[in-house]
Amino acid sequence: ASNMEWSKEDALRLIEAFKSFPVLWNPGENDYYKKNKISDAWRDIAMNVGRPEDDCQRRIICLLLSYQTEKLREIKSIATGKGSSEVYCSRWFAYEALRFLEDRVKPRPRIDTVS
Repeated sequence: ASNMEWSKEDALRLIEAFKSFPVLWNPGENDYYKKNKISDAWRDIAMNVGRPEDDCQRRIICLLLSYQTEKLREIKSIATGKGSSEVYCSRWFAYEALRFLEDRVKPRPRIDTVS
């Protein structure tokens, strides 16, 4: 069952499950670096979607890479100062569902605490 295709619906369900575990994607999360919390989260996600953990992880990696590519295309099209009609708008099915990761893609300013 490992090579089963992922339908768009299944992929979106996977994204929703992934989103509900910030420990997997938010470095500001207290448990972000705790291995046991991470494996618990993946186990829950796998049960939720009814797929093996490694399948879920592989699929999420693919989805995240695609999201990053789409997001960077959008950022570049805005940065070139094109008119709004020429700004790249992603039509990729999972783009909106992954918008919660937006802050992880755009370059974040570093804040120096030295005053």
